[in-house]
Amino acid sequence: MAGHYTYTDLRDKVLNWIHGRRLGVLGDSYGSDTSLVVLDGVAVGSTRSGAAPIIVSAAGNNGAGAITVAGAVVGDNVEFVMGPTNADASASFETTVSVAGQVQQTSASNLSANQYVFFVQPQS
Repeated sequence: MAGHYTYTDLRDKVLNWIHGRRLGVLGDSYGSDTSLVVLDGVAVGSTRSGAAPIIVSAAGNNGAGAITVAGAVVGDNVEFVMGPTNADASASFETTVSVAGQVQQTSASNLSANQYVFFVQPQS
């Protein structure tokens, strides 16, 4: 039956309800090296990096393209990107990792003179 489900986010992947909240373990570490503890659709613990996100500092690009974020896996959430003067620069980058080890700059602007801090939350 599981093959008939269409999952849209972590809330749909965890089917155990405790006191009105969805809590569960996603993944069994067979065929994958990662399992997650999920509460209401948010990964609160992971065998890959614990509850803390991956935090990486890197320069932007001159136009759209890849920025190396070691440890990022396809499907991870780019929770926040902090730009110069601590401004929110998230709109210039993808919100979900589409290529392992990279966050894609979606802005065509020249951001190469700026340093950014990427906060990536493991999801798988």
